[in-house]
Amino acid sequence: MADIEENARRKATGKKEIPLSPIAIEVVRRIDALFEIERSINDKSAEERLQVRPTLSRPLVEDLQVYMREPLAELSRGHDLAKAFNYILKRWTSFTLFLEDGRVCLSNNAPPSEG
Repeated sequence: MADIEENARRKATGKKEIPLSPIAIEVVRRIDALFEIERSINDKSAEERLQVRPTLSRPLVEDLQVYMREPLAELSRGHDLAKAFNYILKRWTSFTLFLEDGRVCLSNNAPPSEG
């Protein structure tokens, strides 16, 4: 999925020393829930991952999209949170590709090697 979610996280949480928005924290929490599902099926085959994702991940992804769209009407276009949400929403097809293809990972960030 490239590193869309990582860039969105950085944009949502910001690099500046500013208080974190409760909305940004909630979005990160929801994305973390998706990563938790992925960790639980990481050792499965692509076919097995594809069987799990529609039931467990798709509802979370659909809710996340709705949750990110709601505050956009009230945020200025230049607001860091609006930029982060627009970044991921404009790339929604890429972000959700993992739901359609069991070979695709939610993130392209390789986990640290163990051993």
